[in-house]
Amino acid sequence: MPSLQPSESARPSSMPSNQSSLQPSNQPSLQPSESSRPSSIPSFQPSTSSQLSASSQLSYTPSLSIMPTIDPLESPSSIPSMKPSAVIETVTIVGSLSINQDVCSFSVTDLAGTVEATTKTISSFACSDPTNEDCSTEVTSACGSGRELRQLQSSPWQLEYQVIKTFTCKVAACTSAVDIAAVSSIADAVSSAIRNAMDSGAFLAVLSTNIILTPGLDASLFTCLSAWGTTEEPVTDVSASEGTGRFYPDWDYGSGTCLEDGNEPTHMANDASWVLGSLEECCDRYYWWDTNGCMKTSGSGLWYADVLNEVCVADCKSGGVCEGLADDSSKKLYADPRSCCESELAWRFVEFCEAESFKSECYGGSGLYYRGDSVGVNVCVKDCDPESGDKTCGGIVEESWVELHDTPEHCCAHEYSWIDKELCAARSTHSHSTLNKFWADKTKSKCEDDSVVPAEDLSTALYDSIEDCCFYGLSWLSKGACFSASGMDLTGLGSNKYYIDFVNEKCAKDCVGVAPCGGLAQQWKILYNTEDDCCADLSWIPMKDCIKA
Repeated sequence: MPSLQPSESARPSSMPSNQSSLQPSNQPSLQPSESSRPSSIPSFQPSTSSQLSASSQLSYTPSLSIMPTIDPLESPSSIPSMKPSAVIETVTIVGSLSINQDVCSFSVTDLAGTVEATTKTISSFACSDPTNEDCSTEVTSACGSGRELRQLQSSPWQLEYQVIKTFTCKVAACTSAVDIAAVSSIADAVSSAIRNAMDSGAFLAVLSTNIILTPGLDASLFTCLSAWGTTEEPVTDVSASEGTGRFYPDWDYGSGTCLEDGNEPTHMANDASWVLGSLEECCDRYYWWDTNGCMKTSGSGLWYADVLNEVCVADCKSGGVCEGLADDSSKKLYADPRSCCESELAWRFVEFCEAESFKSECYGGSGLYYRGDSVGVNVCVKDCDPESGDKTCGGIVEESWVELHDTPEHCCAHEYSWIDKELCAARSTHSHSTLNKFWADKTKSKCEDDSVVPAEDLSTALYDSIEDCCFYGLSWLSKGACFSASGMDLTGLGSNKYYIDFVNEKCAKDCVGVAPCGGLAQQWKILYNTEDDCCADLSWIPMKDCIKA
């Protein structure tokens, strides 16, 4: 029998017992025994030598291998790894974007430059650090083509792009609550960043700068920029679900769409006619009045009329010019805001309606002319903003009933035909100081230079010279009286011809000064080239008494 209390020795016995010990020695044996089967008690310090077969007991301290096995196992281990390999989830957010320039008519070079500038702009907002390898941006389609840039637009959106971000999942299937929240957070961050940038004007500011800095791109093609766009729901690589392929209307919770979660009500599950094979079919049948909302689309990028606010808006989720998805049952869609304004908001001046729809801050009016009565002016005014500092501006035209004219002269001729056209045009353009015309002030019996004293009565006649003004406008005055009253220097005036002074029965010379000058001749006086000619008509007066002395 083995000793229940074996003696303790400083060194092992030279003759081992032929009885097994109930408690193994803490000293290694110089001649270990050979056993036909392994010990039932696991070793806390496993052997450093390999065995021909695996132990049936778990090792608490697994051996360290310098290099992995050459041959893979036929089946995965049933024991989880203490240090599993990292699983990277890829989140793709697809977006669409258009600007108010016809980029699809650009040359290949300019279209390529536009794509480059836009990609940099999207990246600057979608990726907080554009150099971060975990985030990238790519334009996948330009004018409907993803393979090559061409001038043929087959999609309502000019550019389609994708933002790709990656993160390390908490679990291998990337389906933990933390992983799902990470996907949602990434998608929300990208969508919000782009939407806020468009709303604030920051997107346009950065895009304008990138356009200028892009080599080979003609920046003059871009004027008064406006941009709008949208993003789709995120797509993932690892946690993507294939779904059941059975779509039913979600009437219980009123989500406004069809679901594919396998939780259809019993009466639908038992009757196959309720369930359809695609989301589109289900939406067409059960949500025909709002298939856009049912399909959970982000919008077509086309335009529809917001009659209440008298503008056209883009068919896309809210933000910038987007005012929500169009109601399929009542909203007609148009390719651009101009055609929408012309068809649906005909009472609005189309240029103004288009600018308002684009939310443009640089629209300053058409620059054409219209009748100024509506703004308290009795001549034509220009379609522009008075705050611009232009004195000819009467305000920006908003309504289509206002008749516009290309020039102030044309406007004056059609709107103020009773006013001298030149006077009306001069007042309309505030250029009377250069008019060099005269008008008759009949209350003061003199002629005024309109560039010095503008006529208040716009119906008054204008004359090219003071002579014409005195002759036609103040005909009851002598030329000298009119000239004198009008502040003219009479020296040197007159024709130096002769006329008959019937009051004095003399021939006088048409000049101002000493005799024979008799003052300037009245407009109706007959002038004679010589004294003899004049005196011949005073035949009863002797020749020596005929000339004024």
